[in-house]
This record gives sequence, structure tokens and C-alpha cells, in this order.
Amino acid sequence: MIISTIGSCRVAGPLTKLQAQRNFVLDNRLLYGFTHNTKETVQAIRYMRGEASLPESAWSFISSEPLRETNPAHAHIAGTRYVVEISSTKVLELDGKFLQLVRFKEALNFCPELLKIFFDNSSSDARDKRRAALEAAPSFAHVPDHVQHALLHTVLHIQSAQEILDDLKIIQQLLGNGFVLVTHCNAINANGQPIADRAQMVETIKLAANTLGIPLVEPGTLLAHFGQSRGMPDEGRDTAHYTPAFAKLVGRAICEKLLGNGSAESAANAADPLDWKQCIERAKASAKELEWDSALLLTNRAIELKNGSPTAYVLRARAVTALEQTDDILDAWSIALSIDSNRSAFILRQAAEGAMKVGEYDTAQAWAAESLDKESDEKTALLLGRVHSKLGQNQQAEAAFRKYSAGDPERALRFATRSFTPLADAANMVNALASTPSIDKDGLEAARAAVLKRAAREVKRTGRVGALLPSLSAFYALQSLPQTAQDDHEDQINQAYRRLLKAYETFPEYQNSTETISLLGRLASLEPVDPRYVQRAAKQLQAQGHVRPAIECWQRLANSPLPAESETATLAAARLTQLGAHQAAAKVYARLSQSGAMDLTSAHEHIDKCLRALARSFRKCLTEERLRDAEDAINGIQSIDPSYQGLISLQRSLADAHKREFLARRSNAANADDVIASAQRVIQASPMDREANIELAMQNLKNGNIAESRRILDRFLQGSPA
Repeated sequence: MIISTIGSCRVAGPLTKLQAQRNFVLDNRLLYGFTHNTKETVQAIRYMRGEASLPESAWSFISSEPLRETNPAHAHIAGTRYVVEISSTKVLELDGKFLQLVRFKEALNFCPELLKIFFDNSSSDARDKRRAALEAAPSFAHVPDHVQHALLHTVLHIQSAQEILDDLKIIQQLLGNGFVLVTHCNAINANGQPIADRAQMVETIKLAANTLGIPLVEPGTLLAHFGQSRGMPDEGRDTAHYTPAFAKLVGRAICEKLLGNGSAESAANAADPLDWKQCIERAKASAKELEWDSALLLTNRAIELKNGSPTAYVLRARAVTALEQTDDILDAWSIALSIDSNRSAFILRQAAEGAMKVGEYDTAQAWAAESLDKESDEKTALLLGRVHSKLGQNQQAEAAFRKYSAGDPERALRFATRSFTPLADAANMVNALASTPSIDKDGLEAARAAVLKRAAREVKRTGRVGALLPSLSAFYALQSLPQTAQDDHEDQINQAYRRLLKAYETFPEYQNSTETISLLGRLASLEPVDPRYVQRAAKQLQAQGHVRPAIECWQRLANSPLPAESETATLAAARLTQLGAHQAAAKVYARLSQSGAMDLTSAHEHIDKCLRALARSFRKCLTEERLRDAEDAINGIQSIDPSYQGLISLQRSLADAHKREFLARRSNAANADDVIASAQRVIQASPMDREANIELAMQNLKNGNIAESRRILDRFLQGSPA
């Protein structure tokens, strides 16, 4: 059975985890993204069926996915059931199309001043006033035409109860009886009061559903019993999302309304009794025909019949990736790779591709590197290079791209010169090709010039009113690519930073842009940037509470040459201490002492203050149960002074906290990966801990890793024969 969710992550997430238990497949590939109100829902249903199209000019305000104007007519599968969530009564309409409010705000994040003008005058009655205010804004003339059109012609209105009722009638006609309606979740706000607008909306939808006889799930009633502090993240303060435990509860409630209590699935399975091997064979056949819905159903049944099957877990991960179930892709591949026999080069590369798809670049890098170590493969080398580029690890990216280009330099050259290749990838590939003996020198020079032209265009528009912000890779390309004597790229980089800083100081849209703030910090480390601009940026960022970019700026100044720039370095060390970067500050004081710019006694006093501050931070993190931050603090102490007097006591406290965390996760039946990670942390501090060793062995047995389980038990029994 196929189920599609038309709504937000509050219905897609809960159902993703219940597919195996309730014998269905969640397939949202025909949708364009999340929806929130009834107007968007009707539009989404017609779009799914190929009955409606969405223009390219409005796409970025509706979806974050690649452009797909419509679907083939009747592309939906007969018999599909639907979960429809209505969580808003705010409707954004542009030229007869209904926009997604969150996407609209994100797409216009680069011009917050214009966005504020829009929302101050968003109704249809205020369009003339809005036009006058927008045309008076200096930046309006510089934004793209489709953005100007959206700002001028989009209208926001609040739906009435009658309008919601009429739309639900249309939805009922389109979907028939094969759907269940889900409301937003009634919750308490920060003042301890119910969210009034949400409560009124829920009551309106409940009344309409009751009138039309539509099955309804109201998560708010479940939350009242479950507890908001447990059911919503950040101890209940994030009222827009669910914790994993509460999401599972909501998913069960939806399934009971939509599918019944599960007896129908049991009867269906009994009528078609397949053993484990038959399930796997049919799943493989379905995957070969790209029928991933069927493959996932059969794989889930195979896992239910025989837990720990390596093949079944890999098939499941492939199906989840093909179905673009982003909430489950990383978990599926992690479980598959927890079985040693699955860690082949090919499977590791597929897992890395899945991790990259969901933006987990560190995990993708680890899996792709392991795959390349096992087997030299051009596709894996290209993937690893792209991941390193995403992480800003340009030297490692060049090394991976050299392996890729060695096989076919001409193909690598075509990759570098494509206009849609990310700049970081293109620059790293050109640098890799420069050391390839058989490369066509003229072609390489043309590629270098093309990449430099793209990068220079981005850098030159930095900080100009209405221009899009540049990427970091543009600056890297200007710095790293071979250049001719007449190139003035270093001056371009410095002037771009100056303009960006000036724009940040002058215009509200830059001051409110997280991308601008991040760029000021990241670009500060570039050598061509004048330290005077960096210091100016550092002081402003620190004054306005932007800690991380301020630290990046002060770290650049802390690396000033000594003893010539000792005053700058001393100031930077003091500011790093104020910002809580005690480990970095201690290193600066050590440098000052070694260079003779600061006397040894003063330096030791400052370093001791940093150590005491880290110890205080460690104890606070331990009290607040932020164990990963506590680990960072204790690692900082070890790197500064391994013989620190209170270090052993702190390590003992951390080991006790790790043991408590492990016992809590095990008793609460937490995610298997979390339990394993906790057990490993306990064993690292106490190698002979009985409970952690046995739990780790049992988890490996469940995953089919018999050899690893035996190794753990043998090591443990050698130390504790009793």
C-alpha cells in the first residue's frame, strides 16, 4: 500500500518510521514540498495528478526542490491513501498560484528590508501603499524582475471558516474516502498560555471535518497526555516540531485512523505467506525494475522475518534513498553499514551518496574515504572530491580529483568547464589537472580562465546594493588558481571584504543576514584581507553578539607576526577570552611568551585563567547534561596542559556522566546507534565495564556482526575471567 502525506514534517516524519510495522510505503515523490493551508493542499493534489502546473517564476516561493513544472497526467497510483495536514489559515496568492509562506520568506531572505515592507502592507487593500514604499526603497531596483513582481503582486489573507469548509469539500471530492485529516498541535506558549490563533484554527477544522464526516487526528489531545516538555523539542519551547518519541505516537494515531488496528495487514500477509528468501528475491526483482515502493515493502517484511540480514538492510537503504525519504536515509545506511559484511567499496559509495543528498557531509566524507581505501574507483574519487569541496577542505579535494582525472583527463576538463559545476569543484579540478602530465595545456588554460571569470564576477559584486552574496569558493578560486602577472585578484578580494563590511555597517538587510555575518568571519582568514578591516569587523560582530564569526576574526588577528604585531595579538587573545574561546586564547599567550613579546610570568597567569575558565565551563556543561560540550572543554584542557592538577578528577566525573547517559539510553530504548555510541564512550574510559561490553556485544549480534561481538566478549573475558 502507498501512502502520501500532503502537509508538513509533522505528518511525513511520524509516518516514515512506521512503514515496516504497518506494511505500507511513504511515497511523496509526486509532490513539490510541504503545504500548510487548504488552498495549498488543493493545488498540491492537482499538481500530483498532472492537472495543474507551477511556473518557473514562482517556483522558488513554493518549493526548495529542482524545478518540475508538473507531473505526467495520471502519474499517481490507484489505491493510494493520503494524510492531509492543515496547519495554517494564512494564504499567500500570486497570479492564481498559492505560495508556501516559509519558502517565500527564505527566498527573499537576501532583502529583509523589502520583505518587511511587504508584510507591513500584505493585504490586497494595501497594494498601492506597498508599491509606493517598495519603489522608494533604494534596493528594490536592484533585485531580479521575478522578485519585484512577487513583492508587488502577492497578497496575504486569512481564511474564514466557510472558506476552509468549501476547500475541504473539494479535497474530499478529489481524494474520496481514502484520506485522514490532521490538525496542527495545540500547545502552550512561552507565557504559559494556549496559542490563541492555533486553538481557534484547530476548532474550525474539527467542526468542518465533523460536518463532512472526515476522519480526524488532533495531535494536541495526545500532547496533553504525553506532556509538552517531552513531546516538543527544546523542553517544549519549540512548538512547531515533535520529538521522535511523540512523533511515533502521532504516527500510530494516524495509522489507526487510516489503516485500522493492523489486523488487515496481518490477514494480507497470511493470505500471501512468503518466507524470508522469497521476500528478498522479489525485493531484488522490484528494485531491478525501479519499483522501489514494492521493494521497500518486501524488504521490511524480510527484516521482520529474519532480523540481521545484511542484504535486506542494504536493499532497504537503497529503496529509502530512491524514494527520497530524507528523514530516514542516513539512519537506513547507518544500520546497513553496522554489519561488517556490508562495508564493501560499492555499498560504502552508495551510502556516501545518500549522506551527501541529505547534507551530512562529514559522514559522506568518512564513508567515501573508506570506499576509496578499499578500492580505487574514479566515481568514488569524484564523489570524495565533491564532499571535500563542500567542507572547504580544498587540498584534500584536489588530491581526490587528481585520482579521478588520472583515468580520463579530458572528461575531468569537461567537468571543470561546465557552467553549472560548483565553483569550488571547478577550481579544485583545475588545480588537480595542472599536475596531470597528459592534459591538453590549451584546454587547461581555457578552463582556468573560465573559472577565474566566474569567480571574479561573484567577487566584484560583493557588497553592492541588491547584489546576491558571493560564495566562499569564488574567493578560493581567485586565490588558488594559477594567475598571470597582470592579475590583481588579491586587491579584488580585499576590496570585496571592504565593501561587504561597509554594507554591513550601513544597510539593515545586511545586518539581518546570517549569510553576511558568516561571510565576514570566514573571509577574515584570507591573507589578502587588510587586518584593519578585520579588526573593525571583529569589534562590531562581538558588540552585536555574533560570537562565532567574531572569534574567526580575532583568530586571524591573533596569528599576526610576532613580535612586530604583539599589541594586536595581545588584544586578540583578550577578546578571545571574553568570547569563551579559551583554548585559542591560551595558544596566543604561549606564542607571545615564546616570541619574547610577553614575560613568562604574565603568560602563565593568563594561561592559568584560561584553564580555570575551561574547568568551570566543563562543570556547567556536566550540570546541564551537555556531555559533548563537556568533552570539548576537557579536550581543551588536555591540549593546553596535560598535567593540569584537576584533570584526573574532571575525567572521572565525565566517565560517571557517560555511564549515566548509557544506562538512561538503554532503559529508554533509544536509537541503537546512540546506545552503541554511549557504550563505546563508557568502554573508552572503563575498558572492563561489564554492562557496556555486554550491551555492545548484543548490539553487534543483532546487526549480524558475530565476529565483532566475539572479539568484544573475548577482550572483556580476558580482563574479567569471572
